[in-house]
Amino acid sequence: MDPDEMVPVYTPLDQIEAAAIRQALDDHGIWSHLEGEHQSGWAGGGMFGNAGRWRMRLLVRVADAARAKDIIENGSWPTAG
Repeated sequence: MDPDEMVPVYTPLDQIEAAAIRQALDDHGIWSHLEGEHQSGWAGGGMFGNAGRWRMRLLVRVADAARAKDIIENGSWPTAG
């Protein structure tokens, strides 16, 4: 597998969570892409929820996938509440 190929590592609940995680990844030098960011609103998702068939997916390079998952799973990003 090409180390630059993009793979999904997380399905954010909404755009606020996605932005927080993307910022944390960026702070660690990991480039990410949010797939379906604009389509989620068509299915009743959007800013206040990610429901429906067009779910957002956070993608990173294969080479960064393990580190990205570790950052996400360890909560190394701002959360609400």
